Amino acid sequence: MANDGKITVALLWKASGGNVTSVNDLAGALDGDRFDVVFIFLGGPAEKATWMEQGGHKVFYLSDKRRLGLLSPAKILKLIRILRLHRVDILHCHNHKANVYGVLAGTLARTPVVLAQIHGLERARNLRRKITNLLLFRKARRIVAVADAVQEDVLANNWRVPREKLFVLENSVDYARFADPSISRSEARRLLGIELGAVVFGTIGRLAPTKGLPYLIRAFSVVWRDVPAAHLVVLGDGPCRGELERHVAQMHCRDAIHFLGYQPNVEHLLKGMDVFVLSSVAEGMPRVILEAMAAGVPCVSTAVGGIPEMFGDGTLGVLVPPRDPEKLAAAMTGWLNMSELERQERVEKAKDHARRHHSHEVLVAKLSRLYESEFSACRARKDAVADTVLHPH
Repeated sequence: MANDGKITVALLWKASGGNVTSVNDLAGALDGDRFDVVFIFLGGPAEKATWMEQGGHKVFYLSDKRRLGLLSPAKILKLIRILRLHRVDILHCHNHKANVYGVLAGTLARTPVVLAQIHGLERARNLRRKITNLLLFRKARRIVAVADAVQEDVLANNWRVPREKLFVLENSVDYARFADPSISRSEARRLLGIELGAVVFGTIGRLAPTKGLPYLIRAFSVVWRDVPAAHLVVLGDGPCRGELERHVAQMHCRDAIHFLGYQPNVEHLLKGMDVFVLSSVAEGMPRVILEAMAAGVPCVSTAVGGIPEMFGDGTLGVLVPPRDPEKLAAAMTGWLNMSELERQERVEKAKDHARRHHSHEVLVAKLSRLYESEFSACRARKDAVADTVLHPH
């Protein structure tokens, strides 16, 4: 613990490109009178200036390279030195590689509390990973999952993990930013490059195989035949972009599909969408759905990972099976065929759900309670050991 009585928390990630993640948002918003927050990255960022450094937080990079390669003893030693020098009380690690480094370094540095967070499904897909997780999870104080579905996946696919060791910390959304973007619909359409009278379906995310974008493109081609004014906007970049663009170039609806790349102002662009669609074949708890819900955009998604949990009783969005473009197309047009009253009621209900269950304020309080309880339990154990030494029976 720091000399000023605060709990020092360090968040450990694989690498940073300057992007803000949900947990980083929460940690940055913790009570400064109670917590000191440090950010540590195994690999260097694309740009050195980050919101964390600008906000006065200590930020460390164990390497200036983004490609990490094999386990590095030098990085482990550097991490140990940081943990000891800054007297870190809680080390909160994210994703597998950071969990490996963090549990090893935290154990050797005698960091009181080490948390290992899992952000997606099927993270124990082979024997080597199962063996690694068996060792890591024994040493970690708690295993944090981003959804109930992720928690159940950890329990089902790993050996000897007690349920009481798991803790669910859902993803969160900056509700005010997305609920009130202070931009008109016509201006949002201008930013998208699409006329105001068009029907716009949109998706946002990394263009990677797990996002199931070929199924979305096929579904949109079905919708476009019945709704010629329909457009599909794809926001994001990734390894599949070139292949997807070449495929779309051969389609009749090619002029209605727009790849806009990475866009920083997604809260403005969501304002121009009529329906948000996520066609993923694997997910944990995608933050982008929370953003669309907060923005008041009707949502269609595949029923994978923790997504069904986000839709509550089933009236907050429309779920379809993954890899089924026909059902995806029907769900997309279903929002268009719904009465204005029903659509608005469901959209407002989804907005309220995002605010009450997934806003930063709600999840900051939950994260704070986790840190406080784990730190208190650690101190209680330490006091009990000291009492036994001083007063042996």
